[in-house]
Amino acid sequence: MTNTEPTTEEQQATAAHEAVEHDVDQDAAEAGESMESLMAAQDAMDEAFKPGQLLSGKVVRIDSEGVLVDVGYKTEGVIPLHQLSHRKDVDPNEIVKVGEQVEVTVTRVEGAEGTLILSKKRADLESAWFRVIKAEETGEILTATCTEQVKGGLIVDLGLRGFVPASHVDLRPVHDLSDYVGESLELKVLEVDKPRRKVVLSRKKALEELRGKMRENTMKNLEEGQIVSGTVARLTNFGAFINLGGADGLVHISELSWKRIKHPNEVVRVGEPVDVRVLSVSPEKDRISLSLRQARPDPWTTAVESMRVNDIVPGKVSKLAKNYVFVEIADGVEGLVPISELADFRITKPAEHFKPDQEVKVKVLEIKPESRRILLSIRQSGTAGASRGDSVTSTRGDGHSGFTIGDRLQGQLAQFLTPGAEAAPAAEEGNEPAAE
Repeated sequence: MTNTEPTTEEQQATAAHEAVEHDVDQDAAEAGESMESLMAAQDAMDEAFKPGQLLSGKVVRIDSEGVLVDVGYKTEGVIPLHQLSHRKDVDPNEIVKVGEQVEVTVTRVEGAEGTLILSKKRADLESAWFRVIKAEETGEILTATCTEQVKGGLIVDLGLRGFVPASHVDLRPVHDLSDYVGESLELKVLEVDKPRRKVVLSRKKALEELRGKMRENTMKNLEEGQIVSGTVARLTNFGAFINLGGADGLVHISELSWKRIKHPNEVVRVGEPVDVRVLSVSPEKDRISLSLRQARPDPWTTAVESMRVNDIVPGKVSKLAKNYVFVEIADGVEGLVPISELADFRITKPAEHFKPDQEVKVKVLEIKPESRRILLSIRQSGTAGASRGDSVTSTRGDGHSGFTIGDRLQGQLAQFLTPGAEAAPAAEEGNEPAAE
């Protein structure tokens, strides 16, 4: 009878073959699972990080190839240098710092390891467009840095390039726009054209709005009689405008000084800081009236305290009138000399004997503080003031003074002015005086 059962050697060979087949099948299965896993991981990553997606991450390294950013993925994302900013030739360290939190946009997933390629430039651009469009709708004021001067205006950095026309740089025309390069400017959106990537802005509109708010706030807080600080903004023939912080008030020329002045530039200059007293506030008329002199010590107070009736004091002719001469006896304090107190002889025209800025001595006759009036006398001051010989002069065509009546009538006047003097005989016209 034939034995059909396999021998031990055959059994071992079969087992070895089955083991090999099992290993091959297992390797194939593992390879399939590995490929499926990789494909699944890639699909998952493509699903998690799509081009254009906005992410937030922390800068972990800056080198010559780009910037590494940790966005919470197994490997850091990379921002190529040309994707850092829309500005060209800029040092990466000027744009980002290690440890800084930044917003980036996914450009693509690259390589078997799934390296994220990111763009800060695109993220900034999208964020900037969002802010600009929102500002256009709401009227919000934006802040941007001026990067360069171009023909017709300025270029500003909003995360995108914006243009400010020269006519919208300031409230008044600007002749040198280069002064604004590098400065931070407050701007309002005038025009947005996203397909053409065009943004037009206005600093002038922003300043007008800010000034309007400041003016409203300033006028609310002003009270009559209040002393406030400001800066001389501009001068006119009738007064000076003082900037109080968004609101300009007017100091009329009569309120600039305690003494008479012809023009405001005799007292103040543009840009000078001053303290002023609020005289009135009229919001409905958008008007503020101020006084410079009333915010300063009243010279009349000092004059009344230091001066007494019968005092002889120095002064300077400040104004000539028909029947009076005004004499300034202290800064901002004028006294009045009636025509009868000008000299010890009769004067009919003060202008024939006195001139502005002429220095004189005067006697105090009367002080009336309540009416701010001081009565003076040149005649009683004990000084000549005016003499008869000064009363009339003849002026030749060349502008030089000729003779006086005193010169021609010297002998006749001597008998009146000097006791005991005899008048010299006057020569008859056409004859020589008699020889002694």
